[in-house]
Amino acid sequence: MKRFVLLLCLGFASALDCTGDEIACTSGERCVPYRYLCDSDNDCADGSDESPDLCLAWRNTQCEKGQAQCHANGDDQCISIEAYCHRTQPACDGSLDRRICSIIKNKSLVPLSSIRLPPSNDPGVAYNKSVELGSELRLNLNSTLSHPDCPRFYTRVGGQCLSVFYVGSSSWGEARSFCKHIGGDLLSIQNVNHYVDLVNHLVDNRITSDFWLGGRYEVDDLSWTWLDGTPMPRGTPFWSLRRYDSCNPRNVTLTGTSEVREANNGECYHYTQAPETPPKGFCAAITYDKHFYMSDEDCLADMSPLCVTAV
Repeated sequence: MKRFVLLLCLGFASALDCTGDEIACTSGERCVPYRYLCDSDNDCADGSDESPDLCLAWRNTQCEKGQAQCHANGDDQCISIEAYCHRTQPACDGSLDRRICSIIKNKSLVPLSSIRLPPSNDPGVAYNKSVELGSELRLNLNSTLSHPDCPRFYTRVGGQCLSVFYVGSSSWGEARSFCKHIGGDLLSIQNVNHYVDLVNHLVDNRITSDFWLGGRYEVDDLSWTWLDGTPMPRGTPFWSLRRYDSCNPRNVTLTGTSEVREANNGECYHYTQAPETPPKGFCAAITYDKHFYMSDEDCLADMSPLCVTAV
């Protein structure tokens, strides 16, 4: 019944002859200018121009009331919401609730909760995004794949030449083959300073990809080693934490003995530090969601190769 009444209202509202800068109230009794929306005055007798959901979207922190931030061709600017919704060459890419554009297209105020939008498949938005990603890659080439002091496809990070190939992803084995093809191998982190230089480089260049490292779990001796056979460091500040809903006590070995006891009178802890026993995966990686701390990952997961070669 409510839907039937709403359809009647929509049909009546669409019959109104609202001008280009006006929109019909939900009741269909009158048209109001866009500038009257969410101005704290009840210009529509039914209050549809002051709907809390509408006004939450109509007012925003990025721009003035009645405007939205349009991101296109690498630029951000505040334009009227009507212009935002009607722009197609190129289309705006921003945080505006797309249901607002549906209301403007139909020139009728309806509750936002009544609008169901299909998934966005606007080819204009996809094109804009691809151009933007291409521009970002071009700007990042010098800091990821190029440096006068390093071989081709490598850049200087601290005292090393690294290839930060974040635009591609593959399994651990494929990533290592890629590194070998360009004259290097997956990175083995030699010390804390190298690690700090690497993480700072990734953060400074706003890189959000996940990367394979040259570390793996050796089943024969149950140890984590770099590709040259040297043992990988364990614990802080290298390895990440994982949180579980369940908790477990931790054991410590008493100094100078082999005696093991529960830490802190058996207190239960929700966090476990990687690599776990048994490992979650046999290949080492640094991932964006773990703030580039190392973790044991499935070797078939798709991540980017992080290569190192001789300076």
